[in-house]
Amino acid sequence: MSKTNLIIFALISIAATLGVYWLFSNSLPIQTIPSQIACTQEAKLCPDGSYVGRTGPNCEFTPCPTATTTTSPQEGTGTQGILPYKSGIKGIVMLGPTCPVQKNPPDPNCADKPYQTMVAVFRSNDPVHAIAFTNSGADGKFSLSLPPGDYTLGAGESNLPRCDHPQVTVGPDSYATTTIFCDTGIR
Repeated sequence: MSKTNLIIFALISIAATLGVYWLFSNSLPIQTIPSQIACTQEAKLCPDGSYVGRTGPNCEFTPCPTATTTTSPQEGTGTQGILPYKSGIKGIVMLGPTCPVQKNPPDPNCADKPYQTMVAVFRSNDPVHAIAFTNSGADGKFSLSLPPGDYTLGAGESNLPRCDHPQVTVGPDSYATTTIFCDTGIR
């Protein structure tokens, strides 16, 4: 066999192979694989301390349990929190000292004053991620509806005044009371 005949034979073999492949590939039914979406395993922290993940065709976060504002019929004051808890924390934020020099007997004008500021609630085992926020009123008072458990409170919005972080235990069907003291830094 000559070199030319060998090349022609190779070309005919390749063309025949491609023809057979095209014939079989067009006659077989096409199977489609349904598209699947894999959502990332991120979690979102909800105000009540629970976490939700992503779901659905658009990988959106599932909704958090809703937080509502209610009015306490006994107090007539706004109570913020997660319902339907009949427990929580009530307290007052106090600011002092308010005078540079304390006298004996104490000057009534230098007594600690109520402090209107933001109050944050943390689970005692997680003092970094707040689970609820509220504001104390002009009278320094605040109230939050929370499930029974152990909590740490924080107040203030900047470096001074520096507020303490009281630990509070909330029992079932009751409101724990506390006072948050904030130091003005006046000496």
